Amino acid sequence: MRHLAFAFTLLATSAAAQDGSAISGIDLVPSRGAEIGAVFEAWLSPQQEGGEEQDTPGIIPQTFRSTTPSVDRNDRTSRGHGTLSFSRDLSRAYAHVRIENVNPDEINMFHIHCGRPGQLGPIIVDLGMELDLSEEFADGEILVEITNEDIVAVIERAQGLVSAFTAGCPIVPTIPTDRVVTVAGMAHIAFVRELYFNLHTTGQTYFGDIRGQLYPTEHGNEKTKHPLDSGQDTDEILNDSYWLLYRTVEISL
Repeated sequence: MRHLAFAFTLLATSAAAQDGSAISGIDLVPSRGAEIGAVFEAWLSPQQEGGEEQDTPGIIPQTFRSTTPSVDRNDRTSRGHGTLSFSRDLSRAYAHVRIENVNPDEINMFHIHCGRPGQLGPIIVDLGMELDLSEEFADGEILVEITNEDIVAVIERAQGLVSAFTAGCPIVPTIPTDRVVTVAGMAHIAFVRELYFNLHTTGQTYFGDIRGQLYPTEHGNEKTKHPLDSGQDTDEILNDSYWLLYRTVEISL
């Protein structure tokens, strides 16, 4: 890496060149890293879930099975609307979700997953790990701060074969043991539109009750746009996909 201090000295004859912002057009203010930068938005609905509860595979342990009567997707009126906001320095994220027509007492899990629409992807953040979800959603709304420690905790607390493949998102699908452990890593997945909210209830435990894929918005301090987003298809940017890993796991099980 080349230090550019001498370049500024050589250009000192220009008043504008003495200001580093003349090079990038950006005023460098480290303290602004705590401000909200990128914001992603999701509209949660039953129709985004990948199947009906009766389609739960036989291999799935009881922990992820419904314990009360299930209702088909098109017959559920539950809905949600949420945002996932990142600080500019990617040290923190904030999940803000409001739900309607969901009984808070029936909520048993609430996760942020990585995966494409319709895909059952692994969990990157377990929003119920340290919280009583029924209590938190008592007024229909939740706001949670997420740090690196919350992402690491999902991986560290995974138990059993199924959890080993469903807890933690791989940085690249071809190396499943190398997993995302930072808010910055989660932001990257959000930028390529492979992150979603999933709210589970006692009647819709395996697939979930309502789900919402997160997409970039123009809210926050700037239009949320990936640095590599030049109109190029995300497949060409990533050259791989999370579905590859989990399709492999499904076949092997």
